[in-house]
Amino acid sequence: MDSLVRVLASQAISGPGEDAESSRFIALWVAAEEPFVEAVTETYSKDPTLRAFEEASASGDVTPIIELAENRPPETIVDILHKLKERNWVNFAKGLLEGLAERLPPSRVPALASLLPPSSDDGWFPAEGRIFVGAFARVRPIFDVCQLADLMMRAGATGYAATLVRVVRDERSLAEIAGLLVSLHKRGHGWKVGNTWNSDDVWPASPSAVLLLIREFLSLGCPEGVSTLVARYGSGHSSKHRWDLYQLLGEKEMWDIREGLIQSLVELVAEREVAEFVTIAASAGDEELSSRVIRDLVSFRSWGNASNFIQLLPPELEAIATESRKRVEGGP
Repeated sequence: MDSLVRVLASQAISGPGEDAESSRFIALWVAAEEPFVEAVTETYSKDPTLRAFEEASASGDVTPIIELAENRPPETIVDILHKLKERNWVNFAKGLLEGLAERLPPSRVPALASLLPPSSDDGWFPAEGRIFVGAFARVRPIFDVCQLADLMMRAGATGYAATLVRVVRDERSLAEIAGLLVSLHKRGHGWKVGNTWNSDDVWPASPSAVLLLIREFLSLGCPEGVSTLVARYGSGHSSKHRWDLYQLLGEKEMWDIREGLIQSLVELVAEREVAEFVTIAASAGDEELSSRVIRDLVSFRSWGNASNFIQLLPPELEAIATESRKRVEGGP
């Protein structure tokens, strides 16, 4: 009936409008039913949860349930979700969590998320904490996301903080990604949020995207973010990514940052990845760079690590490394 009323109201030349006509006809419908189901109607009119459910069911709009829940304590919200689950109203449950993600202040999110299961054991997915937190990261201003991520980290909920970082990284702009990472870093959380921030693929794969991210870090007054980025970039991808970034930094005359990339190769990057990088550099004709990295790494690292690095080099570069190690050891 409600759908029919709305269609006819939308086609009327003049009238009070779809919502007004819908409300009027629902009232008429309830009044017409009252003599027959007086007890049920009375119960619905007294229970705000059931009344919100009735309005949502009649209109197909989850808004009455969202408005019911948004000012309730988290335990009551969870109870509302359980009642939706009893009716198998999956779309309303999903809509409720998405609506609360849009409306709740960041300070109220951790308490509710802590009462939701991180994942659903019975396959009833809408009532998962990670879906709720992910929706928040997707729709809220980045300032709110930064505030919530800080609260989650301070509460020890690093898994939810990692969800926020992952959704922002995958779905929002580079400027917003940089804003979130720098905000957390400046709030004392270092450069690690759960497993997401510390994973090898946290940074974009494209060298041009990395260049934009570097500029965002600099514009936000966070040069330490640049050094972390160039040190970790390429891990989990191909060493060709790191070589492409090296060339791009040269084209843009960003010499200090390019030098930082070389220093990270010498001091921090895994021997296998450095061996791949110097092999690519030599193949591209930059023998001076490959020789410099080899000599500096052998001089800087321990004997065991240097030996492992040398074994990973192709024969034509192994001789340079062997000679460099002899000099370090004071040999002939």
